[in-house]
Amino acid sequence: MHLHHLNIQAFGPFGNSESVDFNDLSGAGLFLLRGDTGAGKTSVLDAVCFALYGTVPGVRPTHRLRSDHAPVDRRTKVTLDFSAAGRRLKITRTPKQSYPSSRAKNGFATAEATVQLHEWAGTLDAGGDWEPVCANHQDTAREIEAVLGLSKEQFCQVVLLPQGDFAKFLRADAKDRAGLLSRLFGTSRFQELQGWLAKRSRAAKEDLEQVATGLLHLSERIDQAAGPILPEDSGARHATRPDAEQPAATLAWAQGLLDRAQEAHTVALAEEDHSDGAYQKAKQDQQAAMDLADRQTQYTDALQQRAALDEQAGGHPRLREQLDHGTRAEPLRIPLDAVERTAHAHQEAQAAETVARTALDAAHTHAGTPQLQLAHDQRHTEIGRLQGLLPQEERLTELDRQLADLKDKEAQAQGVHDDADQWLQTWPATQAEHTALIEALSKAADRIPQLEEQVKDLDATLAAARNRDTLAERLDQAQTLQSQRHAEALAAKKTWLDLRELRLNGMAGELAAELADGTPCTVCGSTVHPSKAPLPAGRPTREAEEEARTAHEEAEAAHADATRSGSDLATQHAEALGAAGTTSIASLETELEAARAAHQAACDQAGRLGTAQQHLATLRTECDTRTQQRQEAKDLLVECRTRHTALAQQQRTIALTLADARGTATTLKDRISELVREAENLSHAIDAAQLLAAAADRHQDAVNAADQAAHQAGFPTRQDAAAALRPTSLLRQWAEELKQWDHDDAIVTNTLNRSGLIEAHAQPPADLLAAADTLRQAEAQLKTTAGAPQQAHKRVTDLTPLVADLTARLADLAPLQARYALTDRLARIACATDTTNTLSMELEAYVLAARLEEIAEAANTRLQAMTSDRYLLVHSDEKEAGRRGRLKAGLGLRVLDTWTGTHRETSTLSGGETFTASLALALGLADVVTQEASGRPLGTLFIDEGFGTLDEQNLQDVMDVLDQLRAGARSVGIVSHVAELGRRIPNQLRVTKQRNGSALRHVVDTDL
Repeated sequence: MHLHHLNIQAFGPFGNSESVDFNDLSGAGLFLLRGDTGAGKTSVLDAVCFALYGTVPGVRPTHRLRSDHAPVDRRTKVTLDFSAAGRRLKITRTPKQSYPSSRAKNGFATAEATVQLHEWAGTLDAGGDWEPVCANHQDTAREIEAVLGLSKEQFCQVVLLPQGDFAKFLRADAKDRAGLLSRLFGTSRFQELQGWLAKRSRAAKEDLEQVATGLLHLSERIDQAAGPILPEDSGARHATRPDAEQPAATLAWAQGLLDRAQEAHTVALAEEDHSDGAYQKAKQDQQAAMDLADRQTQYTDALQQRAALDEQAGGHPRLREQLDHGTRAEPLRIPLDAVERTAHAHQEAQAAETVARTALDAAHTHAGTPQLQLAHDQRHTEIGRLQGLLPQEERLTELDRQLADLKDKEAQAQGVHDDADQWLQTWPATQAEHTALIEALSKAADRIPQLEEQVKDLDATLAAARNRDTLAERLDQAQTLQSQRHAEALAAKKTWLDLRELRLNGMAGELAAELADGTPCTVCGSTVHPSKAPLPAGRPTREAEEEARTAHEEAEAAHADATRSGSDLATQHAEALGAAGTTSIASLETELEAARAAHQAACDQAGRLGTAQQHLATLRTECDTRTQQRQEAKDLLVECRTRHTALAQQQRTIALTLADARGTATTLKDRISELVREAENLSHAIDAAQLLAAAADRHQDAVNAADQAAHQAGFPTRQDAAAALRPTSLLRQWAEELKQWDHDDAIVTNTLNRSGLIEAHAQPPADLLAAADTLRQAEAQLKTTAGAPQQAHKRVTDLTPLVADLTARLADLAPLQARYALTDRLARIACATDTTNTLSMELEAYVLAARLEEIAEAANTRLQAMTSDRYLLVHSDEKEAGRRGRLKAGLGLRVLDTWTGTHRETSTLSGGETFTASLALALGLADVVTQEASGRPLGTLFIDEGFGTLDEQNLQDVMDVLDQLRAGARSVGIVSHVAELGRRIPNQLRVTKQRNGSALRHVVDTDL
């Protein structure tokens, strides 16, 4: 799509008619929409969108598109001439708006929104004409979307690139990003397909569950009717429980129950007499086996205990000897522990004394304690002397700081003095210039009342002149009507009088016609009328005369009304003529326009008077301030130089004294720190030597005490006593073990000598499990056979019809299972609940993720150039942490920093980097959406703001990419107020703010 011409009238901030020639602007492929904030740069793009789609970007109402600066009688209208899909089209739109109307009650009528679409027939070179295509909103919308291949939202995203929105898109979470992509690519159909599959799956499942529920109820009835058939078959029956997934197994299960029920009926009849005798015999056998087993167990346990006791007795002599030595050594535990403890302390004291002496200088490494004490006292004396000199060192530092401050103050005062002196030299010329300007503006302000009165008089005269001409036309019409009404009244009067005369002439005949024989005459009273006057032919009736008289009266009244109206209009016309004179309306309008222009110019100049006066007062105040600053700076310079000389002399004196005291150290504190460390090292060495002597004495005392205690306890040495030591708990354990062995030995010997146990041990082992199992089987058989024939017959009778019903129902189950398996698998794959869907992404999310990956690839071709190959946008399939939802996976965006090789969140980009990434993302989305929607190339793009965040190098990189966009006859319009872009882009459309609305001006090439 290529834009050619745009005409705007009374639209947005544009009160007048404005025109944009995009052919002229796009000559170099790149042009700039430039203007102050609020001037109306974006309104030009709004006009393009309104012309094509009847609405503006966003959700603003169309009835607010009309300019507040436009006159009430000027209609809002936008016309756009553009080419797309090989066609040249022109569209004209007007929004719904009000306009002045003399017929409306409130003086204003409402015009509905209109649209007209024309197509150029012929060629531009050979001539042609615009031919109408359609003139209603629905047909126009279909034509525009067909020729552009873009919906309104897609157009706003790919042609009018909104940088602020794409910065939000760049940093948005997956939910917000999915909403925009879904609208742009129209992927709601995939969500509808996913919902349709889920609905079909649920319906198939419900049908299958309904049949399966019926089968379950029927199988439960079969299971209930079957009951326990044969004990050995119950496990197999429950192992093949009815399942709708396995109809063959279910049918086999039911048929098997019926077969076994029939077999059970036969078996029950044979086993009914046998079960009671078997039960009694099994019960007696079990009791005998339990008695034999108890005696055999007692004897076996005794034999095992005897063997265990004999095995333990082998180590008892050695154990008794160790117990005796441990008991004698127990009182020596404390003296022996004291020897180990003091030996360890003596070793630690020796190590500490060695470490302490290594910190001393070579002269004191092997010195005795008195020499170390003397050296320690000398260090403390020297420390006291140096601490007394610390204030002098601090004073020297303070003098350095004061001298540096004086130098800074002197430099600052010199700068203030020079700056004030330079400004005061230019003050006389500045004062004269502002004084002359204020005088000129004051004269203009004085003329405002006179010009206001002139405008008021001309406005009143123009209104009177318009009224005069209107009344003149009405007076002519009234005079014509008065003459017409006068003629009509005379004709009606003549008609009435003529009819009256004719009736009077034939009155005798009229009276005679009313006479009858025997009726008295109203004139003479005679009842005989021998000779009646004849009634003339064509004589008018009384009703005709009355109608003529009524018509005459109405005509007279109409004439009187016309006469009064004409008289009133004549009076009003005379008054208006006296007020307006004979000057024409056109001349008065010209004079009024000139007077208003002069008044507006005077008001504009007067409006600047206060600012000029305030500025002059500010300059005079600044003059006084500058004069005072220059004198104060001069005084401060003299003071700083005098004080600097005195402090420098004091600094030299203190420095000599401190240099002698410091020696080789950098500062007095460093020298004092050295002496303190030496004193501390000497003190540590003294303490370590004293501790070592005390530790040696304590260790020797402990050794002597331990040797004496060992001899008294019967041990040759203290080392023998230490070897005999055992834990107290172990000694108690050995004594208890020996005592318990003696007790157990007596009990086992008594048990093994009992005769009854010896006889039981000689017999074979008793089989308790076999006896118990025989008893259980006999008891179960007894219970089963009690009334079993009657139960088995009833079971066969109940199962036969139920199995037949189950067979019929299972035949209807297979088709339902196949349908549900297919629909459920497709639905789970689309809804990301099936393991086959390895990405765990729903259908719509998968489509959107693919689109986002294409957008990132398209964006990176430009982002690399804009960032010198540093940044790349990376599409991520991972789900967002802490979020759940159908569209969360696969819609992540991260930034790869190729300089460090790390992936970063988009929120970590700076303002300029965010703009660059957003611009690349917007251009990439434009390419993908265009290819998806129609595949038609976009000849014109607009980029709205954001360049102010770029430094010079980034701006150059972005401009290089924008230059590449111009390939293939594509033009790019940048909307910005950044001054640097104004210097870089020669072709410009400038938008300026004015009192009567904004205006547009083309600046092309040499006009800069």
